[in-house]
Amino acid sequence: MPKSDYDHIRLKKLALRAEGYLELDMAEHALAEIQRASQQNINFSPNLLYLEGASLFQLKKYRDALYPLGQAVLLEPTNIKLWLLIGSCQKRIGRCDLAIESLENALMIQPNSPVTLYNLACYQALAKHPNECLKFLRQAIHIDPKYRELVRKEHSFDPYRNLPEFQKLMGETSPATDPNPS
Repeated sequence: MPKSDYDHIRLKKLALRAEGYLELDMAEHALAEIQRASQQNINFSPNLLYLEGASLFQLKKYRDALYPLGQAVLLEPTNIKLWLLIGSCQKRIGRCDLAIESLENALMIQPNSPVTLYNLACYQALAKHPNECLKFLRQAIHIDPKYRELVRKEHSFDPYRNLPEFQKLMGETSPATDPNPS
């Protein structure tokens, strides 16, 4: 068997083990698998770089996660799960501007992705952009109404809950205009 085929098989096994550890919330073990690939001089695939970033994210090492995720997105720029995770990292380090930019990249790839639209609405809310927030939220709910339930629990939207446009979007009416007060 040629060395490249053997490396491909080893890389696939390492990635599967890392994915399994991540599913079990065992990010340290996932990172150990990824480091094993590095020690064996196996060329990293975008998936292995994603798994490294996801492991670091799970460990709340958001800044550290950005490097492998950035490397992965250079190799696979149309993978929206990379852009979403980069956006999540950027949000958690206080860079909503970069989080928004990451999700806008994802939106260019998949314009009707409700998860992207919803998260973009959250980041726009955190960045204090109510019009943009409502625009993306409206699109997400239009595509998948289940996001309306998520909005009810999401604190990012708290500053906008009393806006008439927000209440209309959520199917609520403000107390002043409710025709049937209790």
